[in-house]
Amino acid sequence: MTHTLHRFKEQGLKEDDFIILAMPARGINNDENTVQKLQKFLEIFHNNNAVNMGGMGTGILVDTPYEKIIENVYFELPMVHGVFGNRENLISALKDIKEADMGISVIVSGLIDAVDKCVTEAGLNRHSVNYSLGIWGDKSKLPDESYLEIATMCGHAMVSPSYIAKMVNDIKQNRITIEKAAKKLSQPCVCGIFNPKKAEKVLRKIVGEEVAAESES
Repeated sequence: MTHTLHRFKEQGLKEDDFIILAMPARGINNDENTVQKLQKFLEIFHNNNAVNMGGMGTGILVDTPYEKIIENVYFELPMVHGVFGNRENLISALKDIKEADMGISVIVSGLIDAVDKCVTEAGLNRHSVNYSLGIWGDKSKLPDESYLEIATMCGHAMVSPSYIAKMVNDIKQNRITIEKAAKKLSQPCVCGIFNPKKAEKVLRKIVGEEVAAESES
């Protein structure tokens, strides 16, 4: 189970959001080389065009230089993350992780069929699978599905639907660009698992739909 598991995704959308989570097990495989190993994971993420990366306290790629993130890695850091916007970069990163053979557990999150294919193409065998069973109960007060796509990219619910609505309004009022709005929405997610490129796509969809709805009324 991981905070990267419950990302909402509408059916039929492109494979544009994958997360790698690397986490040493305290007392089992963390040793004097743990910092270097976590830095190596981040180096692999960076070399394979991660759209975001980082961990608690290291800074995240959307607002912190890569070199600073590397410098900020510390021994007690629980895990590091890398976010990829396409399957090709994910597969390449997994191949590099396999080659590095650092002995640290790795979780890959995304659509299960897509992840399975990527893992196989990288020459790996998955150990197990965790499924998200979706949202149960009274859904009447949930935001629109497009807003959920953005909000659930932060597994600790630090990106609120009201903040997304503000960004949408600011975009429509020409107070901010879609790219800058996506970056702002990324910043509260301090783990570094938010996908700013996907946020840009969803924001374009939201703004387009709302503009179309206004023109029809």
